[in-house]
Amino acid sequence: MGWKETLADKLSTYADSEFDYIETNNISDASKIDLGCTGIYIEATTIYFEIKNITHLLRENGRRKTAQAYTMFKEVLTAISEQNEGFVNCFSPNAFLVIYPGKEETLKRATEDAMRIASAISEKYKLQFSFITGLEFAMGIDHGHLMGSKNLEDNNNERITWFGTSLYKAMRISKECARPFYIGISGSVYHNLPDELRTTTRRILGIRKSIEMWTKVTYQYENVKKHLYQTNHKISLDEA
Repeated sequence: MGWKETLADKLSTYADSEFDYIETNNISDASKIDLGCTGIYIEATTIYFEIKNITHLLRENGRRKTAQAYTMFKEVLTAISEQNEGFVNCFSPNAFLVIYPGKEETLKRATEDAMRIASAISEKYKLQFSFITGLEFAMGIDHGHLMGSKNLEDNNNERITWFGTSLYKAMRISKECARPFYIGISGSVYHNLPDELRTTTRRILGIRKSIEMWTKVTYQYENVKKHLYQTNHKISLDEA
């Protein structure tokens, strides 16, 4: 049988099968997903971490330094998120997903981790990233259901391909963010955050006052006007 006939048989098998899924919040063992028509279905909060200016970095710094920075981003994201049961998915050459399986309780963990990530890259480890010039990044956060499938025969959850409206919404939100407002969250995430992640205290004219840490922004998502919330607030790693 030639390759065209083999391909036709495979496509027919997929087309005639009903895509099945396993509902779970534990994806540490990616063997739950097979290479056929079975995936996993989870509820999760997703951070979409984007290197905003990858073409500029390549042009100004070259491939090796840009790849170096990408690896360092992954180390930062992994070290911080694994403390809160999140895991990092290498999404593309300029982006990562950080996924926190679970219900609304994951909103707080993901938002705090995004603030720690911003602090780590722009403050705590700024010297380590100084070898690359013009670095810009942003994060978008949303919550919802995701479907995962894979195409390689291994148990590496970094190679799961995810589908879900919340993922693409997080991507869209990140597009609206730029330094110093590294983090953006959807309206639904904002309204479900606890008070300690919506307001902070600052000394104004010698008096400590409670102030809103998020700025409301209007944007277009699928031709519909929506609201997101941006912040430049960070959580120092020394507080972790």
